[in-house]
Amino acid sequence: MLKPHHLLLFLSVLLTTGLTPLQGFAQRTLAPETSSPTLARETPQTARERDVANWFEANRDRHTQIRAFIQRMPKGADLHSHLSGAVYAESYLGWAASENYCVDPNALILVAPADCRPANGHIQAHQVFQNIPLYNALIDRWSVRNLPFAGQTGHDQFFAAFDGFDALSSNTTMRPRMVAEVISRAAAQNIQYLELMLTIQGRAVRALAPELQLSRGDEEAFALARRQLLQNPQFQALIQQGVAELDTLQRDLFLTLGCHHSNRPSHCNVTVNYIQQTNRLNRPEEVFAQFVYAIELIKAHPDVVGLNLVAPEDHPVALRDYSLQMAMLGFLSRQESDLNIALHAGELTLGLVPPSELRFHIREAVEVAQAKRIGHGVSIFYEDDPWDLLATMAQRGVLVEICLTSNDVILNVTGPAHPFLDYLKAGVPVTLATDDEGIGRIDLSHEYWQSAIHYGLGYVELKRLARNSLEYSFLPGDSLWSSPEYRSLAAPCQGDNPGRGTLSTGCANFLANHERANQQWLLETQFSEFEALPWR
Repeated sequence: MLKPHHLLLFLSVLLTTGLTPLQGFAQRTLAPETSSPTLARETPQTARERDVANWFEANRDRHTQIRAFIQRMPKGADLHSHLSGAVYAESYLGWAASENYCVDPNALILVAPADCRPANGHIQAHQVFQNIPLYNALIDRWSVRNLPFAGQTGHDQFFAAFDGFDALSSNTTMRPRMVAEVISRAAAQNIQYLELMLTIQGRAVRALAPELQLSRGDEEAFALARRQLLQNPQFQALIQQGVAELDTLQRDLFLTLGCHHSNRPSHCNVTVNYIQQTNRLNRPEEVFAQFVYAIELIKAHPDVVGLNLVAPEDHPVALRDYSLQMAMLGFLSRQESDLNIALHAGELTLGLVPPSELRFHIREAVEVAQAKRIGHGVSIFYEDDPWDLLATMAQRGVLVEICLTSNDVILNVTGPAHPFLDYLKAGVPVTLATDDEGIGRIDLSHEYWQSAIHYGLGYVELKRLARNSLEYSFLPGDSLWSSPEYRSLAAPCQGDNPGRGTLSTGCANFLANHERANQQWLLETQFSEFEALPWR
């Protein structure tokens, strides 16, 4: 059955026409789509879909019109979103003012109330709003809003931004507001499902790591360390504390969104689940402990649906321990049935790291760690035998979460240099994601807009990306579709039509017991309504 707090999705649509204002990188004129690898255009399946596709092509050069179209278009899910980086800097600053935080005007970072020291030059956050130069400096420091004037690379500016607001974003009592902002933005773009990355009980779990011995890094050592953790009463207590923390988050989120009112806002119809993240820069024992904890938290709480590794993949520690961490996950995936692993892999390019580091990261994530989804995957064609790897990913159905703006900012990889179209042509399932929309100053609609304007995708291809986001999500239950080609519905619903408004008993029962299929049905309902608009 569906979880009680997961609400059915909104059917109303919002139309906004303005292109998200971006400074510097995002307004660069990229190479036209004709200079990129060409992608065979998919054929519309229905007359209404053809009308929409024809309107889209007729207005392709009207970029503002395409932005408004995509804003209104149902987009399914955003599967790759870091909670702390998804919040806009303006929100952090406003919350800091209301919670009596201070600002260090020299370091341009937030300071927790208990650490505010006027003698050290700290000023109250609410005073920043009367100091516009400082206000602008903070927004720029906590994002890539004015990247050309940041004085450092996009890579360094992007990852340094987190330190600016960490004093507030790491405060668990702020999480309901943070999640509420991301949900509200999703609802305004007709996004129905989110998988947000966050860390539950990270420091406390890492504190148990000194008891582990992973110096050998083989399966015998992994098995012993896993047993030590699972038999540790403190570890078991942390699982229950994590469950309580998540329950509190969901309860407070429900209230923050106003979903307890009889006239619930439409954003209450967005469903959110969480990906427990592990920092890849910690000691191997700490990383392993957090992996095991993530798996147990997934078992213990229905809103935690998978795990991921975070932090810069090019960091010296990440490079040193990469294969060891993949081996850890490979071992753990063999101990658990159907473990949902999504990994940042291939968020690299030539020059950022030595060429030898580009040859194996994606392959080990797929073949050793058994990842079901890959985030970024930019360095695929630097891998050993990339065509074989692409074929493996296509055959296994390993989804690639493409983050176009993030890859432009961090790696300076964009246009024809990006493997986005190559993944599509190879039959690898792909969807679009935001990564850190607050730091990047974008939203998911902007990523879809980029795929249309700079990579030449049409409406039917965009629709497939949206469908992929739910098909390859970590939602529980069976798919609505009988195959990933999205040609026919699963047997219980084959006689039903998402646009008709009525359900057979068999289909209704199927949707009630399979959350993935239920979300997909709602997406198809939204597409039916969207395509029924006067697009001719």
